[in-house]
Amino acid sequence: MENTLLFEKYKKGEHWKNHPVDYSERFSRFLKKSSFRGLLVDLGCGYGRDVNIFSKNRINVLGIDISKKKIDKAKHKYPYLNFEVQDIENLRLKDESVSAFFMINVIHYLGEERGISEILRTLKTGGYLFIHFNLLIEDEKGQVDYKKDEKEILQLFSDFKIIEKRIIYRLDKFPFLHKHKILELILQKSKKTYK
Repeated sequence: MENTLLFEKYKKGEHWKNHPVDYSERFSRFLKKSSFRGLLVDLGCGYGRDVNIFSKNRINVLGIDISKKKIDKAKHKYPYLNFEVQDIENLRLKDESVSAFFMINVIHYLGEERGISEILRTLKTGGYLFIHFNLLIEDEKGQVDYKKDEKEILQLFSDFKIIEKRIIYRLDKFPFLHKHKILELILQKSKKTYK
């Protein structure tokens, strides 16, 4: 319920559609340097902007979002790219079929454990996950809308090896002034986690 209320507060301005593309560009560089092969899935792809960045970097990519409206717009804007309406908490992807996942501005709106469980199920052993976790979202009045402990987050990813970890700060103006303290992780699935 808390996640639904958070989403409702921030969805009006859809501030996430204006996030910098340097996240997808940075992950593209990382994957190319790692001699990446296989499928990358952008979870919560919205209107497809990052999917387009990955495609321009010659990465085989699929964009997934729960919103049919957003997927329809993404398909219209980028008709040469692949998009599907799917629920991150119940992915229609085979076990160990994905080589990498990209997820920003999404996990705090989900059932975190269920979403991560689905990523673990569908990600190949040795596959990568680029994820942003909000440690703090605070509005212009100083009201804390979301807070998460870094240790608690890292506990959720005990089946992953941390490849890169950094803290970043972002100020968004829509739908109202608010700031994020973000834990950015590049993780590698270290072992098979299902039977």
